[in-house]
Amino acid sequence: MGAPLVRQTDDRRPPLGRPVILALVFLGGAIGGTLLDQIHVRSHVLHYAHPRFAGEAWWVVPEFGAAATVALLFTLWATKRLWRVSRDAVPIVVDASIFFVAYSASGIFHRHSWIVLVVVLCLWAAMIAFHRDRKAFVLVSLALMIVGPIYESALSSTGAFRYDVTPLVGRVPIWLPALYLNAGVLAASIARAR
Repeated sequence: MGAPLVRQTDDRRPPLGRPVILALVFLGGAIGGTLLDQIHVRSHVLHYAHPRFAGEAWWVVPEFGAAATVALLFTLWATKRLWRVSRDAVPIVVDASIFFVAYSASGIFHRHSWIVLVVVLCLWAAMIAFHRDRKAFVLVSLALMIVGPIYESALSSTGAFRYDVTPLVGRVPIWLPALYLNAGVLAASIARAR
């Protein structure tokens, strides 16, 4: 007999191909990240040296897209053997909402950096407590907590943008590593759902 007309698919693979998924992640990161960044621009948390549209520099949109894509690829690589249970207790929409709340807090309470730090850390700790595969979520969170602020500090040192809140540690707000912890939870949740 000839080859079957319907191809058997592996249940673990998403119905879309990897390039399509990565393109969607890039697009989602570019749009979502830039919209979230508007919170910081509008509340005067940060300022771009050469803003073009809505206070944003031209490179912000592709930068957020690339960051989301790299974070997902790292998370897929780092966690592929860490998932222990088949389903998680927390839906992606909850992780995305908590990340939005954390990002919003950093804009709304921008004059109170220590309060932002405490609130964002508490949000992260609560999310870790509710996720079943904590090891994977903590690993990704800690990796982003280290890499994200280092990257932003280096980029800020070029004069491309600056944070206008205090206190700063290495050119970034004291709460920024905690915000990246929350981004790590969302990245792990998205990677898990693939």
